[in-house]
Amino acid sequence: MRVPALRVINPKGGERIVEDNTEKEQIFRDAFFPPPPDTPNIPPDPQYPQSKWDFSPPTNRQIQQAIRRLKNGKATRTGTIPNDVFKAIGDLAVPYLGPIYRATFTLGVYPEDWSKTETIVLKKPGKPDYRDANAWRPITLSNGHGRLLNSIIAEEITKRAELLGLLPAMQFG
Repeated sequence: MRVPALRVINPKGGERIVEDNTEKEQIFRDAFFPPPPDTPNIPPDPQYPQSKWDFSPPTNRQIQQAIRRLKNGKATRTGTIPNDVFKAIGDLAVPYLGPIYRATFTLGVYPEDWSKTETIVLKKPGKPDYRDANAWRPITLSNGHGRLLNSIIAEEITKRAELLGLLPAMQFG
């Protein structure tokens, strides 16, 4: 399916129709991804507090739990392992995935391909006019390995932050 011609309203209120795919791409890019701030909000010489816990690479048990949490039918970036395959072979794959995932930390190597994503645009259901860029939404497809490993780390950080009281009161109920 192709994106239809998009209607663009200029600052003076005039309308123009965009049919060129390169221009449509730029319209979606501007709508979905705001520009970075003019000045970075990270101080030039940040002082971080002492760590509240010692990090350890993911265990096979954490990998298995993360595989079980994966949602069925979710797409991944073209050419990468989808959730359904991880779920189907999880018990067989974990003894092999564990050393690979732990090596990303012990060796300090994170495969560049795991960081790459593809963004596609899908129609928001029920919108009256799909010539409006706001009637579309971005969907980001990531590498299956990267997504799985990142979910394990996010789960661990969240769990530790909650247990150690590092989140503001009322933040998550």
